[in-house]
Amino acid sequence: MKQYVLKSIVSSMIIVGHFSIIILILVMYFRSGFTFSEATTTISIFLPITSVYTSAIIKDIIANKEIDQRTQKKYSLGFALISCIITLMFIIYLLTIIVVKAYNLGIADFDQFKALLVLGETIFAAYVGQIVHAMFSAGSTEAAEPSGASAPGTGER
Repeated sequence: MKQYVLKSIVSSMIIVGHFSIIILILVMYFRSGFTFSEATTTISIFLPITSVYTSAIIKDIIANKEIDQRTQKKYSLGFALISCIITLMFIIYLLTIIVVKAYNLGIADFDQFKALLVLGETIFAAYVGQIVHAMFSAGSTEAAEPSGASAPGTGER
């Protein structure tokens, strides 16, 4: 799969998914699924990881605003599948525990919910973080060549 296609798919899932989760938390608050304290605590636990992913993705989008079809990398099918499946599983997990907590369907109290939220973010963030780094940080043009470096073999500095 071409680099820009996979980046578009994964970045859309991450950004739309995370902001949808924040909206879901607010909707559940207005439907009395969360108290004000629970809603703000949930958002404050959830927001830092959203900020990290979103800033890395936006930085990459700005740095690579022009697409050169000839120089695009191709990702393996395995990498594409793992990237999409893990990202989607992370979003589904978060949506599920938020809805389960809001409707009191098996989570005894808010402390259990916080534990599930932090546990899920810790486990999935390790993998999603690797995917985000591989796609949006490691291959950026800024990382490829330090500023002030001369072309190899030219002898210029």
